[in-house]
Amino acid sequence: MAMKKCPVCGVSVKVENLERHVGNQHPRERLEPEQLLTTEERQEVRRATTTSRPSMTRRGKLIAVAVAVILVVVVVALAFRSNVGIGVGQVAPDFTATTSDGATVHLNALRGQPVLLAFMDIDCPHCINEARDVLPYLYQNYSARVTFLSVDVDFPSLPPTDTRDRINAFRTQYQNTWTFALPDPLITQAYGVSGTPTIYVLDKNGVVVQQFAGESSYADLSVALNRSLQA
Repeated sequence: MAMKKCPVCGVSVKVENLERHVGNQHPRERLEPEQLLTTEERQEVRRATTTSRPSMTRRGKLIAVAVAVILVVVVVALAFRSNVGIGVGQVAPDFTATTSDGATVHLNALRGQPVLLAFMDIDCPHCINEARDVLPYLYQNYSARVTFLSVDVDFPSLPPTDTRDRINAFRTQYQNTWTFALPDPLITQAYGVSGTPTIYVLDKNGVVVQQFAGESSYADLSVALNRSLQA
């Protein structure tokens, strides 16, 4: 499916995710439907998401409903118990990822100092702007007190295009010397990333201090990092 820029923040988003992205990231914006998708794009999304469904017996439907109710109860109970999520004030979901250097990074192991967690795509022009003009200078001024971790997002493509060699070439070109994690759709899904760049600033306990969707400035990110250092 094609990519399209968000008319609010300019971030590149898959066409079928654009309306959800605007609703989640820009809830106060009142846009007309045609400002988001053309008639042809809506038809394309409808064709891509329409699939044939096998018929289900009445007994099967009752079982499915019962299972769904149980799953909802379990999920809600776990959410209240652990307070894990991606909202401000919640503990960021833990994950383990392979890095572009062939090592392993474990998010919870970074506890003890704040973390700048950046979801980016090496082919995204806004990510390139941040990697070139913003993040290296933040890293220069905050790396002694803040851990920087970038997670590459390779939106579904066959074959995957963001290989280890391309990611390391990107790091070298833009002097991004901190750790980069290889693409992992489970991590991207856990953090609800529908467009890049997306940045989470976490405090020393892994609690989300602030989220940034779309290209961010040095000033805005430094304010969030200073808040995380004071938490």
